[in-house]
Amino acid sequence: MTVFLEATHTIKPLTNTAFDTFVEVYQESVIPAFARHGMDLLGAFKRTGGEMGQDVLLFRYENLAAMEQATASMSKDTQMFGAIGAMIEGGIQISESAKTAYAVPYATEQRLEAALSAKPDAPRQYLQAVLQLTLGGQEKAYEILGKLVDWGSKAGAVELVTAYETALGQRGELTDLWILPNGVSNFDYVPGDPLAEFTGPLREVAPEESIYYLNPLPYSPLQ
Repeated sequence: MTVFLEATHTIKPLTNTAFDTFVEVYQESVIPAFARHGMDLLGAFKRTGGEMGQDVLLFRYENLAAMEQATASMSKDTQMFGAIGAMIEGGIQISESAKTAYAVPYATEQRLEAALSAKPDAPRQYLQAVLQLTLGGQEKAYEILGKLVDWGSKAGAVELVTAYETALGQRGELTDLWILPNGVSNFDYVPGDPLAEFTGPLREVAPEESIYYLNPLPYSPLQ
């Protein structure tokens, strides 16, 4: 069964210079290490919304054993850790959190592969939605969100890349990764709910949701 690993780094000090240094070291020393050790990087993004100075990485593995093997192999990579150590000695502070997850039924391999194979003229705008599901609410949430995925694709409003439910980490946490074909719309208040047929039933089983905007970093396969 396919396993996802989502890793989030917080880079300090909270300056563009520090983040640029992190991206440069990652591109030169860490991304090649991922390839050496069989870590299938799907996306690498700068995250906007909530805590500042964060990136998000998403990896895919064939199964848990493959993930553990790749992680164990990379832990011995002195070249990579030497570069990270030098960056830290230079004053960059890095903290990391990670979670493993499994794909949910409405997130098909075809959608993910289509997003990966696309070659846009410019990096696309992504949206990460993190929902907290009620106990036993998974199946209903999957059904509603599957309908929303179909509606969004037909309307040209959003395209699902993938979706996964956390296995090790926050229980009942569901993450959707979307492409916004038209970029970020304005934030003006507009009364009414054009998605009421979805959001009404969804809130019965997913009463909490956080939204983040993601922009691909130079080394992200998803652009």
